[in-house]
Amino acid sequence: MLLRSPRSHKGPRSTEILIGIGFFVAIAACAITALLVPAAQLETRFAVMGVVGCLYAAVAADLWAAAVTGVLTWTLATGFLIHPAGELTVTGGSDAIRLFAIVGISLAGGLYGISRHRRAD
Repeated sequence: MLLRSPRSHKGPRSTEILIGIGFFVAIAACAITALLVPAAQLETRFAVMGVVGCLYAAVAADLWAAAVTGVLTWTLATGFLIHPAGELTVTGGSDAIRLFAIVGISLAGGLYGISRHRRAD
C-alpha cells in the first residue's frame, strides 16, 4: 500500500511514532528558525520550515506522517514565525498558499523516501 511505509530490515515503524517524532522536529526547526532568521524575512522562514519538513518526510518514508508533519510545520510557522505572540491567525490567500506549499513539499519528500526505500529493498 502506498500510504504505509515499507517494511525495513530493522523492523516495522509505526506511523504514530513517526508523527510524534515529526512534531518534535517541527518544534526544533521553528525554534532554530526563530533564532537564526530575522523576523523581517518571513518567506525565508517558511522556506526553511518547508525544507525541514521535506527532509524529515524523506527520512520517515511515510505519507501519513509526512502530511501531518507538514500541517504541524505550517501551524508552528504561522503561529510563531509570522505572529511572534503565538497566535495562529489565518489571514487569507497567502496563508493558504503557504499551507499547500509546505504540505506539498512534505508529501514530495515522503514519496521520495518511499521510492528510495523500495529501491534499496
